[in-house]
Amino acid sequence: MTALEHFKTLYLIDDDLMLLFSQIIETKEFYKGDIIFEPDSYLKYIYFVESGLTRIFYYKNGKDITHYFFGPNTFSTGIESVFYQKPSLFGFQALTTCKISFISFQHILELAKTHIVVNQIIQKVLLDSVISFSNRFYNMQFQTAMERYQLLLTENSELLKNASLGHIASYLGMSQQTLSVIRGQLD
Repeated sequence: MTALEHFKTLYLIDDDLMLLFSQIIETKEFYKGDIIFEPDSYLKYIYFVESGLTRIFYYKNGKDITHYFFGPNTFSTGIESVFYQKPSLFGFQALTTCKISFISFQHILELAKTHIVVNQIIQKVLLDSVISFSNRFYNMQFQTAMERYQLLLTENSELLKNASLGHIASYLGMSQQTLSVIRGQLD
């Protein structure tokens, strides 16, 4: 699904606004392993994953840590960077071949001044992100490693085919060895 098609699923968008959106959206293809942006980058875009699997990551004590995975029909960016012009804490990487739309945040803000529906889209995207990260935070605090892995299997089994065990283990907050033990217990 394209970013424009996704916007249409959120709200009723008239033809004029669709034309304006089509003028500010650029789509690129990325391949497995491509870095879309590095941690500490200053970001100007909101990213919409049309197809493929991506991850947000950061470095801690020299280790590559996966913060979150994004699949088709999801938005991503470094919120602190686009809103507050600070370097992003995170990087963004393609884990499979991906089509990603880039939407200039400055252009979105300009459209939001005259189109209430753009404000509603911004609110919806931000609210969905807050809920998603709140659920992740809850799971990390109150679920066992086994429960987190089982939830991942239930919610996103496709991820296991495309992400490395290291990425999955760091996302789940465990070592690769612990992940291997859990997988062995379930087989």
